[in-house]
Amino acid sequence: MTARLSIGEFALMTHLSKKALRYYHEVGLLEPIHTDPHTGYRHYGTDQVTQAQIIRCYRGMDMPLPEVKAVLAAERTEDRNAIIATHLTRMEDQLRETGKAVQTLRELLTGSSGQLDVEFRTLPRTRAWALTSMISLDDYYTWYADALREIRTALPRVEQAPRGPLGGLVTRELFTDETGRATLFVPMDVPPPADTRLVEISLPATRYAVAVHTGDREGADRVCGALGSGIMERQIGVPGPVREHYLSIEGSDPTHTEICWPVTADSR
Repeated sequence: MTARLSIGEFALMTHLSKKALRYYHEVGLLEPIHTDPHTGYRHYGTDQVTQAQIIRCYRGMDMPLPEVKAVLAAERTEDRNAIIATHLTRMEDQLRETGKAVQTLRELLTGSSGQLDVEFRTLPRTRAWALTSMISLDDYYTWYADALREIRTALPRVEQAPRGPLGGLVTRELFTDETGRATLFVPMDVPPPADTRLVEISLPATRYAVAVHTGDREGADRVCGALGSGIMERQIGVPGPVREHYLSIEGSDPTHTEICWPVTADSR
């Protein structure tokens, strides 16, 4: 037989605060068995204790409320398990990102990132296909993935292979002002297909200091920081966008990237 519990008694049994219980009632996640129409006092049943504890467990795993509601409302086991599996995958991704952040911070604190190898290279004038947009810094990775997809879709439509790796140009305003111009390009000696957003550009001959970042985008900022610091300390930097060459890409994530910082013509 189900016994009626006050909100305080129910809170004690479920380790959910009164505030949380009131909120879960408001959003339709956990409704009391009775609410006094005059006083607004809420009463719960002992048969709701397990459900409340399940909700607390899901919320302790940072599952969003809409997903908790969907899990509780799922009539089929496979539907419920699919929602839970999606959240577990998201948690695993967050754990990986946290692990990377911890490793990065340890390396920064201990100075154990190692010596940066820098090569000076003059790149010739280069004809290329390009997509250029004015974007916000928060939208960069989404924009990059979309631009990469467009270039990859267009490449098989011509008979010529690219003359070099895909690359990117980022204006400094994208970081200083959080809004700037970003370009993704691929060296090509033929015009791009006419029915695409791709345009033909000519990259000027420029001398660069070049350093290589191996791995995904995590850690690229440290390579860029070390490269830029060395250039500024030697006072050999010149205005112009930083150029990147994506020597290998898995999916849409570069895993081997050359970072090229423009320098004076006589730099060594």
